[in-house]
Amino acid sequence: MIEILILYVIHKREKTLYGIRKEIIEIFGTFTKPSIGTIYPALQRLLKDGAVSVFEKMSEGGKKSSYYSITKKGHEVFKKLFFNSASENPSLFYTQLQARFGTMGLLSIDDRKLFLSEFSKKIDIYQFELENKLKDEFLDLDYYQRQLLNKTLTELKSLREYIKTLKVDHVG
Repeated sequence: MIEILILYVIHKREKTLYGIRKEIIEIFGTFTKPSIGTIYPALQRLLKDGAVSVFEKMSEGGKKSSYYSITKKGHEVFKKLFFNSASENPSLFYTQLQARFGTMGLLSIDDRKLFLSEFSKKIDIYQFELENKLKDEFLDLDYYQRQLLNKTLTELKSLREYIKTLKVDHVG
């Protein structure tokens, strides 16, 4: 997920490591606030893959700064990462989903449609599983577990409605 966010924030212009972190937090801080210790290794992986390039520049004060920018291959890597299957862990799944919704603008219209279609199918499967758990008379769920499952079902329905509101042909 962090690689998707990094590629997204440097797609318009190059940034330093600290600039990348600052913009990720500004845009995506409601669901993630990565540390420099998380971003730096991800940047190194992206550099190794050729998705990012780096150049050094001296500031007016004589300090050397490294600036990272996305390469042509980086756009391909972004798309590949974007469409990699999300985690099976529901708590990670929602965070990864938010990262994808927040960075969909880098995809083509057809890729946005494909993503939303595939994701809608995953919602259907997840909803089916939850409903079956609630109906399973042999599963010994207590009151709080049932309440949590019902809350999750409500969130899935809300997510489905949110997807319907998205304009896949919106630019910018």
